[in-house]
Amino acid sequence: MKTVTLGMFTVGILILAVRLAHFYFKSSSRDWSKVAPFGMGAVAFAAAGACAGGIIGTILTWARNGVGKAGDFALEKGTGASHVQISRPAEFGTLTPFGAVVMLVLIAVFAVVIKSAKKKPKKELLWGAPCGLALGPFLGAVTITPLINWIGLVSIYQPFFS
Repeated sequence: MKTVTLGMFTVGILILAVRLAHFYFKSSSRDWSKVAPFGMGAVAFAAAGACAGGIIGTILTWARNGVGKAGDFALEKGTGASHVQISRPAEFGTLTPFGAVVMLVLIAVFAVVIKSAKKKPKKELLWGAPCGLALGPFLGAVTITPLINWIGLVSIYQPFFS
């Protein structure tokens, strides 16, 4: 599956809706900072999904394909809806070399945070990962990838390489 599917979008939007609804209706404080680990996982994996190749890009393409197949199966078998495939590729943006450095920093910080997190934030981080991976081709192409490329431009390229 080299293209994005409705099943992929379905998985991402379901995870996002369930996590936000659980936070809003089950949380006693409704402190939005408690959603930050979920957001961090989603952004890190949406950014990492923009890798065109390499080890990270290959592994996340396999994972994205699995998420898409699971979502397509749920739509077709669970609801009777037909399979919808969008004509654009799932590789949803191109990271510049400087944006790739920023993405690697995000993944490294994600790894450190997940190793040191307690049970509840770790759960939110782990739910954010498939959400970002599934929604990345839809939302990341217009938001996250350009933002990360810009951060790489102003924080790495301009001070050190221009």
